[in-house]
Amino acid sequence: MSEKWRNGMKKMLESKETMLIIFLSGILIFVILLPTDKNNKSYEKEQQEMNVQNVVASNDNTCDYYSSYKEKLEEELEEFLSEVAGVGKAQVLIYMNTSQEYIVEKDNPTAFSEDGERKDRSVEETTVYTVNSSGEQVPFVSQTKCPAVDGVVVAAKGASQEAVRLQIVHMVMTLFGLEANKVEVLELK
Repeated sequence: MSEKWRNGMKKMLESKETMLIIFLSGILIFVILLPTDKNNKSYEKEQQEMNVQNVVASNDNTCDYYSSYKEKLEEELEEFLSEVAGVGKAQVLIYMNTSQEYIVEKDNPTAFSEDGERKDRSVEETTVYTVNSSGEQVPFVSQTKCPAVDGVVVAAKGASQEAVRLQIVHMVMTLFGLEANKVEVLELK
């Protein structure tokens, strides 16, 4: 029986139609096994996170940008404080709480009712993608927010006077939108 079976299989494999059917069946099985559930929320979120990480990782100057942004803020504040009456020479240290934030563009599906008024559908938002220079699909970043200032320390010559110290605290609170407990003013030696 096994000899008959081998001969039958050999004849079948020799025909071009049979080979084509086997080849196409293999492709069909491959396509069926591909992950196609792109409406799955966890799959979409995972893909979006990976793509955003790729966008962030592709920017080699990210660390340089943070430090230069922070240094620029410190220099501007030092220069301004040194011009304020009673403050004198000042040194500033700024603490940044978070890194740069990327806001990804989302499609908001809408529908129009029969009377022409706009109404929102219950369909979830989807991420808008674009193609980068290397041909990869990445999320479209619509806005980039600078890192947030979380705390400021100022050392100033005139900080021994309470009025000057309060003036510096109020100014820093106003400039950076901080609470008073996130601003420290010390006397510079």
